[in-house]
Amino acid sequence: MKELRSLEEANEVSAVRLVLKRQKAKVGDIFRLSPSKGVFIWGRLVKRSRFFGIDGLFNLVYIYDAIGPGRPSPDFLSPTNLIIGPSVVNNLGWSRGYWEIMASEPLYPGDLLNEHLFIRYRGTGSPRDYDLVDEGGKIVRLPGLDVTKLSQSGFGNFNSIDWRLKGILQDRQLIE
Repeated sequence: MKELRSLEEANEVSAVRLVLKRQKAKVGDIFRLSPSKGVFIWGRLVKRSRFFGIDGLFNLVYIYDAIGPGRPSPDFLSPTNLIIGPSVVNNLGWSRGYWEIMASEPLYPGDLLNEHLFIRYRGTGSPRDYDLVDEGGKIVRLPGLDVTKLSQSGFGNFNSIDWRLKGILQDRQLIE
């Protein structure tokens, strides 16, 4: 995974803007984003709710391991095909035009994971010093779970998703 060197680097917007008009996303929307020119990754807004005990509505998105400009087959838009763990984000990806809504479809039980888990680091700096938490922030014990793809129990936006995707695509040697 790519390591951030500064706060400025974390705030630098390098995502590709796909639309100029503001969009308002709704649950079920299928969207695409572009972390690098000519590279498109697909996602879906699967839930709007209150997360981690915060009194405000945020979005839970799935980002699929589906790369290409055209809509992938349904098999690729499956919760078993996530490139990163479910992520809680604000509306900026859509409202600023970095995430382009391509379709809106109803969600069915097979479109969702049974549970959404996140990593909450305790802040000691040790990579193994974390808790697994659910959507409400409650600690969950699941020994043997591979946590490498889970997202943090915090709120992100298009930029935090873009940063993670760039690291994965660089590791795969799909972008520089």
